[in-house]
Amino acid sequence: MGKKCENYSNIKLLYFVGEEHNTEFYNNNNIEYINIPGVKDDYLSASYKQFLGMKYIYENYNTKFIFTCGTDTYINIPKLLLYVNNFDYKECLYIGGHGCHRQIGETNYYFHSGGPGFIITQNTLQKIYYLLEFIMNDWINRCKLHNIQHLNTACDLAISYYLHQPEYNIKIIKTNDLSFIYCNYLGYPCHYNQVNMKDIISCHSMNTSDFYNFTNILNENNHFV
Repeated sequence: MGKKCENYSNIKLLYFVGEEHNTEFYNNNNIEYINIPGVKDDYLSASYKQFLGMKYIYENYNTKFIFTCGTDTYINIPKLLLYVNNFDYKECLYIGGHGCHRQIGETNYYFHSGGPGFIITQNTLQKIYYLLEFIMNDWINRCKLHNIQHLNTACDLAISYYLHQPEYNIKIIKTNDLSFIYCNYLGYPCHYNQVNMKDIISCHSMNTSDFYNFTNILNENNHFV
């Protein structure tokens, strides 16, 4: 994915990591690694990296779309670029798929799965910017209030929870096909034999062999674009 991004001047690839400097990260001049002060590299840290990473992007870049995902996600970059052309970047959008619902208080919230990642527009980011520095403290307190502390680390649910609040007026767009999928490129573990590889924009649950195999398939098929 990173290698493919080098072919596009309109894509900036950012990795948000904990405060501990690891020299293994800094061996590629085409990728920017941002250490976040006070953040570890444990499981919960993914949530802090998500929100503080968004804060960093808002303060340092003027971009139309922000795609957020983990480092274990595979993205078909050419297909992603074609996909976002379907949307007006000036709207307040929250885009993704393969989601689920969770009960928080009296409301059942839909969220885009964080496995394949999700897209927000710059105007969406602007609306929640003032929350981002302390949003995790608020989220953890809300989880405690509703007795759902097991969801403290659910950063995909957390972002959806805030974007659902009526004062932000965010439009939620869920893909109708299996384009953003928690499964790997073959549909494992939950949509086996139901996934069409030409429709995949991003996928998850990929092992090392899957990454190489799917890359070869995409290269042989012009990334299905």
